Amino acid sequence: MYAKTKTTMKTKDIPLIGLEHFTKHPEHVTYIDENIAVIDSLTEIINLNEETISLNCFMIVFCQEGNITININGKTHLLQKDYCAILPPSTILRKVVLSQSYNVKIAAASQKFLNEIYTSTKETWDIIHYLYNNPILPINPKESYKMYLYKELLMTLIQEKPHVYSKQTRRHHFAGMFCEMMAALNKTIPNNKRLDLNRNRNSIITRDFIQLVNADDGSHRSVSYYANRLCYSAKYLSCVIKRTTGKNPLQIINEHTIKEIKFKLKHSDMSIKEIADFFNFPNPSFFGKFVKEHIGMTPLQYKTSEEDK
Repeated sequence: MYAKTKTTMKTKDIPLIGLEHFTKHPEHVTYIDENIAVIDSLTEIINLNEETISLNCFMIVFCQEGNITININGKTHLLQKDYCAILPPSTILRKVVLSQSYNVKIAAASQKFLNEIYTSTKETWDIIHYLYNNPILPINPKESYKMYLYKELLMTLIQEKPHVYSKQTRRHHFAGMFCEMMAALNKTIPNNKRLDLNRNRNSIITRDFIQLVNADDGSHRSVSYYANRLCYSAKYLSCVIKRTTGKNPLQIINEHTIKEIKFKLKHSDMSIKEIADFFNFPNPSFFGKFVKEHIGMTPLQYKTSEEDK
């Protein structure tokens, strides 16, 4: 259950950035495996002054020198030395301004890894939504001693000469750091924020789901895909969406997909087959049945009609 930005740009154009993206920039990757990564630069890997991105991983940005001004989920935040930015999956990042001398270390973890090390409790969702508006936290011996030690030890482990248990050691240490961080955050959230989050939980889930659907290009049409992105079961997500909107989530997904398909049919030079491929249909015949079922015309009939011109 991760919040999305409220920016006015067309979110469907926002690329997802996960651990696999970092492998394209080995010169800035200190360590990476299928679960975690440590990186020494954000702006060299992602040009946030030219593009807006959505995270497909969990990321902690440690500022070690200087400062960074960055737009996180539509709000501008200042990240200074001895502070960190905690960025859950689906966080929206854009527009970075750096001080002349700055130094960051970034620890990232895949969503699959996160799902293995924590349970989806009420406290977890309170924390995730609190981070939506409050992503910057201190990380120094005075204000967060345990987190500081975890961070220092993680960096030490990464720099050590690999041994037969290196991967397991780093994995378990990152898991410990993550859980310690979540425990510290749980103590930070004001009681009135918990009450607000708990009372409006279904509305928050529905908002996150609809924003995630709108951010997609229409190529993902299963409830399970969005349930996984939001870290719920498909059954639970379906119940919540039905309760709050009166529609099942597949209806909402299909309505969005049809809007995207109609736009492509009317405003692109792509062939019917190319459009079917773009939206991940197995073949043009399946694509044609889907379109006719929802708009009462074949793709070609709609493309050449006067409707919506």
